[in-house]
Amino acid sequence: MSKNVQFNLRIPAELKAFISDASKASGRSINAEAQYRLEQSFESQGGSYMEAVEELRHFFDAHLRSNRLRVLAHKLNFLLSEAQAVDSLYTPSISRIAEALGYNSVGMIEDWFEGRKEPSFAELKKLAKYFACQENWLIHDENKPFKTERFEFGFDIEDNASRLMKGDDGNEVTSLWFARNNTENGELIVIKHYDGWHGSVLSTRVHVSNKVGVGGSEHRALLSLTLKYLCKHHLQKIKGALISELDYNELIWAKENPIKIIDKYHHNPWIEDMWDSSMYSKKSNNYWKGWHEMCMSNAFYIHENELLSRITV
Repeated sequence: MSKNVQFNLRIPAELKAFISDASKASGRSINAEAQYRLEQSFESQGGSYMEAVEELRHFFDAHLRSNRLRVLAHKLNFLLSEAQAVDSLYTPSISRIAEALGYNSVGMIEDWFEGRKEPSFAELKKLAKYFACQENWLIHDENKPFKTERFEFGFDIEDNASRLMKGDDGNEVTSLWFARNNTENGELIVIKHYDGWHGSVLSTRVHVSNKVGVGGSEHRALLSLTLKYLCKHHLQKIKGALISELDYNELIWAKENPIKIIDKYHHNPWIEDMWDSSMYSKKSNNYWKGWHEMCMSNAFYIHENELLSRITV
């Protein structure tokens, strides 16, 4: 061999780990092991430079492909475990996934989950729908696993309720959670539960507390009027919750199934009492520090606001 020269080469971290393991087995340094394997690739092809390059290309292609298979398999198993953590009529499994996707056996589905084969884009879209995750995250590793949207409360109260109750298939949601971050600021987040482990998260600008300015008072007032309408027309489907700051952040980050998170909470009737003076005036109904003062301030704001005071629910 001629005099050594420096040759900078970028390789995947996993490939470097393979070379490191091989060097330990052979007793060579990492650099010597990499050099040895490159030399062997040329010698094995009878000294043909182009054939050696082609062999290296196939090697790297195979490695990169196997890495994508591992990533996809990890995502699919993560989605399955998230869905299985939800209290549903039936527990999702490989066989149920195969049946839902129209397969007559589980062999192909097992290959996907064990990283032996890659689903087509069409199959990945079906899997995304099955698990209620975002397509771009599953297929292209973009965005977050689960969906989060922004919801704005408007002055059309009936329209607010209609948008909130709308499910992903055009039907009404199974349940609608109004979850208050149980902190001083009381940020509100809404969780739509479609069915089973299917759901989505709506972030809002509402703070259910006294820590609001003029704009915040308006958002809070529109929430209370919307809750009043929903309690009159959809009482069996709406639920209130006071959630921990940790769970609030998890819902905003959208890295876990939202139904799995909200399912551990029981209904809290603050959403029914916030707009009802006969309820929030009771000293026994004290859901958090400053509750009574907030409700009275909210009622006064609505009464004094020219537009809000005209709204009939």
